[in-house]
Amino acid sequence: MYCLLIITLLAVFHDLKSYKIKNYIIIIGITTGLSFNFIEVGFQGIYYYLFAIILPVIVLFPLFLIKGLGAGDIKLFSVVGSFLGISHCFKVIIFSFLVGGFLSLIYLIKTKGFSKRFNYLISYVSRMKGKNQDLISGGKVTIKEVKLSPYYDKDIHGREGVIHFSLAILFGLIIFLFIKI
Repeated sequence: MYCLLIITLLAVFHDLKSYKIKNYIIIIGITTGLSFNFIEVGFQGIYYYLFAIILPVIVLFPLFLIKGLGAGDIKLFSVVGSFLGISHCFKVIIFSFLVGGFLSLIYLIKTKGFSKRFNYLISYVSRMKGKNQDLISGGKVTIKEVKLSPYYDKDIHGREGVIHFSLAILFGLIIFLFIKI
């Protein structure tokens, strides 16, 4: 687990420095996680860990589409999955989102931006509802028909309201390792 913590710390460092998690960190993390698990379970159980790498991408992809979560953060969850497997990875995801909510709340209190962000959220929901109203009233809706807009656009919003979610992942992982549920 020390390896996973070191890789996550390296990802946080790069995220804090450049708002990006380098792909080489992800590749090293996934390779190391799979190697440890291959030694532990052999070919028989390696499919379980491969699935644990892919599943966070599938589950969290909608958040990426609306720019609610960065691609690097999702890939970092895949690294966690390569070490811990599916069920433990999802526990880390849950802890990370709780920590992320807490960090966001601290940010909003510190910047006194709660009402501004809340109004933006209401505006965003209204825009999405308006864009998709014809689809909603028409009955059956396929996923291809739904019109999504990014919740966050760095060209418009800059870095305002952005937290480094890799920090939340790190603290979510630490909480998981500490209580080992």
